Amino acid sequence: MCGIIGVLNCPKAAELIYLGLHAIQHRAQEYAGIVTSDGGLSLFRFTGPGILQDVFNQNTLDLLHGQSGVGHIRYSTMEDNPKLDNTQPIIASFANREVALVHNGNLINYQTLRTQLEKQYGPFKTSMDTEVILRLFCQSNQAELAKRIFDAVCPLRGTYSLIFLFNDVMIAVRDPWGNRPLSLGKRNGSWFVCSETVAFDNLGIETVREIAPGEILIIKKDSLESWYFDEQKLSQEPMPHRRAHCIFELLYFAHPDSEMFDGQSVVDFRLRAGAKLCQTCPSAGKTVVAVPDSALFHAEGFAEADPDAKLVLGLLRSHYIGRTFIEGLQRLRVSKVSRKFTALKALLKNAIVTLVDDSVVRFNTLPDVVRLVLRAGAKAVHIRITTPPVTHPCKYGIDTPTKTELIAANLTVEAITAKSGAATLQYMSLPNLKTLVPNPQDYCFACLDGDYPIKKD
Repeated sequence: MCGIIGVLNCPKAAELIYLGLHAIQHRAQEYAGIVTSDGGLSLFRFTGPGILQDVFNQNTLDLLHGQSGVGHIRYSTMEDNPKLDNTQPIIASFANREVALVHNGNLINYQTLRTQLEKQYGPFKTSMDTEVILRLFCQSNQAELAKRIFDAVCPLRGTYSLIFLFNDVMIAVRDPWGNRPLSLGKRNGSWFVCSETVAFDNLGIETVREIAPGEILIIKKDSLESWYFDEQKLSQEPMPHRRAHCIFELLYFAHPDSEMFDGQSVVDFRLRAGAKLCQTCPSAGKTVVAVPDSALFHAEGFAEADPDAKLVLGLLRSHYIGRTFIEGLQRLRVSKVSRKFTALKALLKNAIVTLVDDSVVRFNTLPDVVRLVLRAGAKAVHIRITTPPVTHPCKYGIDTPTKTELIAANLTVEAITAKSGAATLQYMSLPNLKTLVPNPQDYCFACLDGDYPIKKD
């Protein structure tokens, strides 16, 4: 999972990109990068490992000249080759021009395409699937940018939200399944594209609309031009195609203030999810505590649905520790969990606690949290989880690559409960989760039911 942003025709574009990426830093923490254009033939690039404030300062931002640019924060779904530059944006040349590309998603036919391209054109410079897209774009013989981009995306299978940057043009692309969010914004005469609308809200940018699934949107200073595509053809008219919006974006990954997937409010979804969890998995614990920060609104919805329950901020999260779910290596996840939370004894002593979490994936966090709550004096802990058991790996960009990592794929609910130290543990059911979205057939639930909508062929 990554975060991307693009800016066209905006003074101090690099600074706006930095601020926009900061608003979506929750999506990725391993690498950050910015490329800008001053309208000339060359692009300016700076990238590095770490979160934004570790990579950039005012001096580096000042070196990124121009009024247009793209930015990227990366969370890798595979272990990187340390000898290669696996940061984005990536830059390439075509027809005596430069192009930069940022990508959020995951290509499931990446290895096949990479092998074919290396046989034809030589070795890759990175180990990222994004380079496949850029290679295909640069090798196209099409003169029109929309047709050249279609040549690049037509062979792709998987998920991708893309932003291409040229010297005076920005192009946003979203896969036909609409798996990852991508939105268009405007402020005065400047155009913006971003993974999440929370970045627009923070910067006073008007959200215009979502980039449609299967849309190639060509953005120039004074015009917008839309093309549409599926796996077979390119058209100037929208084409019907099955959707596969990622349910995990709404449950966990996205910022609560964002809107996505046909204008759904993330915070509203989480409040309703918490209420549904309370209605379908009631608990004896009337002191409701969230596992912060991602489960805060799930817990609020749960508490509001039970007239005898009270929401208590009994756990505090250290904001000097990043999101452990998106930490690249398992050993780093485990080491950070123990430093992440503090339980407030004054609020938890003698309480029967309902501990609400948005999801349980690897089981890195929950046992330690239960121990903290009990150590703070709680009489008992009852766990309630909004997401049904995660039993299958995600192939589309979430870092759960094998079943061996997934606790629910390897243990029964009873065994997980015993291992957690809680008195009871219940998950929301998949049928109940599906009632929370207007068109469940338009969503991907593959990590929960093993039904992968996007195939290699």
